[in-house]
Amino acid sequence: MAQRNDRELARAVMDLIDQGHRRISQRLDLTRMRVLGTIAARQPVRPSEIAAELGLTASATSRHLTALQRAGQIEVEPDPHDSRTFLVRQTEQGRAEIDTTVQAGATVFAEVIADWSDEDVATAVALITRLNQAWAQRGDAVAAPRTGAGPRWTRARRTDEGGT
Repeated sequence: MAQRNDRELARAVMDLIDQGHRRISQRLDLTRMRVLGTIAARQPVRPSEIAAELGLTASATSRHLTALQRAGQIEVEPDPHDSRTFLVRQTEQGRAEIDTTVQAGATVFAEVIADWSDEDVATAVALITRLNQAWAQRGDAVAAPRTGAGPRWTRARRTDEGGT
């Protein structure tokens, strides 16, 4: 019986994420698409809720919302319960952008796995779905603790240099 290798699985998943992110981010802004997807799923939604869900700063969220609004993919309206903020909704153009992006991704992905059998695809779908569900259930509880404050690159450098 083969020995379980969690470290090898973790490395394979990280490689998959890295490969996908590098290739996709050459063609589109992934964070902006995540913002648009969050709006689609939760609309109407406040910018602060988008930021909290995606782990973005208020400034980054504002930049993405501004770009999406300029592109006609979202619309904003006053928040009837809080005059200090607003609500965001997706437009038809925003829905079309998500549909186009998903279809383009599916087409590219189909090319990547074109030589896989139907059984291999079904197995991959089942295992990746199971992994995502497990991550959603336990991911935050088992995530590596974040130490220090500030951007990740400054924390890593200070640690490497023996700083605080």
